Amino acid sequence: MLREGVHPKVAAEILGHATITMTLDRYSHVTPDMQREAACRMDSVLGSE
Repeated sequence: MLREGVHPKVAAEILGHATITMTLDRYSHVTPDMQREAACRMDSVLGSE
């Protein structure tokens, strides 16, 4: 869900976790695709091309 853009709080509620910390600790593995996407977003924010 997190990889598909579902907000962590929503994912935590669906999974029945007491906190989003539990959800993020268990399921927020960083993949190369996620790293590339974050870098592209930072480029856009900083005005790089």
